[in-house]
Amino acid sequence: MSTPSFSATAWRGLGLAVLALATSCTYSHGPDPSPVSPSPGSGSTTNPCNDPAPPTYAAVVSPILDARCRGCHGAAFQTRGGGIDLSTYQALTRLPGNTLLGVIRHEVGFSAMPKGGAKLSDCDIARIKGWVDAGRLNN
Repeated sequence: MSTPSFSATAWRGLGLAVLALATSCTYSHGPDPSPVSPSPGSGSTTNPCNDPAPPTYAAVVSPILDARCRGCHGAAFQTRGGGIDLSTYQALTRLPGNTLLGVIRHEVGFSAMPKGGAKLSDCDIARIKGWVDAGRLNN
């Protein structure tokens, strides 16, 4: 008995079938991490990155600033941080929200921060934006 062999046409057909199957499948990693716009008049924002609670200063924003910003814009802000103080909530709120977002998003016309370091993650930027959009509360 001889073993049947695949012809070139059969291999092409098999390849096309696998390609069709692969392109028809999708994989979802969960909800889209992009910010969800609040409903008009709702007064609330949804925090991205799988956290439905609105971002707070104490639990979300301050830890991001500790990890990524306050090395220069904390106690040493006058010498290392260009005079920009982010060491406390009160100091942070002196900086306009659009300026804070412009520098962390690396927008044109703003000095990209953190200087000499990697850009904040999209999730961290969205969390800070959610806090700014919610009114920059000291919560």
